[in-house]
Amino acid sequence: MSPPDVSLAQAFIAARGVSSAPEPSLPLLQERLARALSTGRSAWPGVELEGTRFVSHLARLLPTQAPSEDVEKFHLPDVYLARAAADQLPSALNAFESSFLPEVNAAVARLKLPPTGLDEVRQLLRQRMLVGSQDAPARLAAYPGTGPLSGWVRAAALWLALDWQRQRSGHPQADDGDLSMLVAPGDDPELLYLKNTYRAEFSTSFSAALGILEPRQRNFLRLKYLDGLSIDQLGALYGVHRSTAARWVVAAQDALLQETRRLLTERLRLTGSQLDSVLRLISSQLDVNLSRLLRSKAD
Repeated sequence: MSPPDVSLAQAFIAARGVSSAPEPSLPLLQERLARALSTGRSAWPGVELEGTRFVSHLARLLPTQAPSEDVEKFHLPDVYLARAAADQLPSALNAFESSFLPEVNAAVARLKLPPTGLDEVRQLLRQRMLVGSQDAPARLAAYPGTGPLSGWVRAAALWLALDWQRQRSGHPQADDGDLSMLVAPGDDPELLYLKNTYRAEFSTSFSAALGILEPRQRNFLRLKYLDGLSIDQLGALYGVHRSTAARWVVAAQDALLQETRRLLTERLRLTGSQLDSVLRLISSQLDVNLSRLLRSKAD
């Protein structure tokens, strides 16, 4: 008698890595994952995503502390199609195009974009969702599965449409490198003086440091700080465990701050303690600064 098939359970556990949540027995986990796979496949006849690929993706989407039964809380048909389309399966791409791209029209109708604008937003959405590279995988792989995919696509389309509209409005854009938001109530007087006196140098150095990063590192930071992806979503997007994704983000942050320090040292005559104070502040408010820089500079 041949042993029971537990390949789905084994793939799930391997993708999830070390977890504090205890896993059920392999046969029970296999049964649960097979049910999840069947739910996904039955919703999209003809879209044949490999089972182990699907459950590995579920494992990376699942928060570290969550038990394995929480996979059944995902919108499984949507997660299945999103993963298959991100993997460039032709049947999945066709299904996404026909079922979800019309959401672009619904999302941006109230903005009254011209036909050329609607076409451009649709193309931008298609590029973002479906086309990937080593540095920036297809964004559908980061769909978290916690809400309907249609709503996620509509939100992305609206964001792109507003950005398209803003760029063509004729209004002057705010300087992405402006660090004025770093001035906070209760600042130490010395820090306040440094920030007000050297704001332009800080802005220039920080922006230049971001430009020196490798494209892959800029994308990590953009996905986290501008697009708001969690570490679990980043892991799912790149097909790695969350701890690996976290290390990548930390390494990119460290590289950015080290390069900023180097450039500031070249530009300014500050004591070591003064420079360290300002860099600590920049580090503590990294999300404020990056969200203002990354839109125009990330690849």
